[in-house]
Amino acid sequence: MCVVALAHRVHPDWPLILIGNRDEFHARPAAPLHKWEDGSGIVAGRDLQAGGTWLGVHHPGGRVVVVTNVRGAMPDPDKESRGALVSDLLRGSGRFSDPSAEDLPRFNAFNLFAVDGNTARLLTNRPVPLIMPLEPGVHALANEPVDAPCPRAERLRRAVEAVVTSGRNPESLLDTLTAEDDPALFLRGDQYGTRCSTLVLRDRQGRYRITERRFHAGGVANGETNIEIDRDKSVR
Repeated sequence: MCVVALAHRVHPDWPLILIGNRDEFHARPAAPLHKWEDGSGIVAGRDLQAGGTWLGVHHPGGRVVVVTNVRGAMPDPDKESRGALVSDLLRGSGRFSDPSAEDLPRFNAFNLFAVDGNTARLLTNRPVPLIMPLEPGVHALANEPVDAPCPRAERLRRAVEAVVTSGRNPESLLDTLTAEDDPALFLRGDQYGTRCSTLVLRDRQGRYRITERRFHAGGVANGETNIEIDRDKSVR
């Protein structure tokens, strides 16, 4: 996931809005959004190369986590998997389910939003390891260190803020992510580009709606998955 915005406890109907594009090499294998069959309670796509995920929801725990990489450093294959960090945070168990700032340098460069109920945190290891609580508001991340300007993240943050301010239905944000006249958000490369656009919504009754739109090389549509998690935590 390379650009993402989080509206945390500011929309009148949707206390959580998470929207983002995952940019990746098209040849890297991945499974679409689904309920994992390993008993973990994770609903997410899956990176079939490393085994983790870039964005997901946990039920019945209600945790939501998303990660981006950070440009500027060559990945170290001996580092821990960022996707495994997301999976542990979602499950609430595992080596990195409750990481400290001292744990963060064990991963290649990343930015991450983690939401658990009414609390949200930013985790990053660029420019320095940091775990910071987030106040209610609209927050955005992309592939830049958190202390650096990022026009791409700011573009998406403004789009989400406009929806929040107007009280509009946030489902229109998926069209914003894939607009042909806005190449800053949607990458249409043949080798590397946007693989999927994902929208996670939680309403005031605690119900979730998750939509994932997937794309082939060149930005060609490759399917859509919609999942709902009810108050009783059933998934359909």
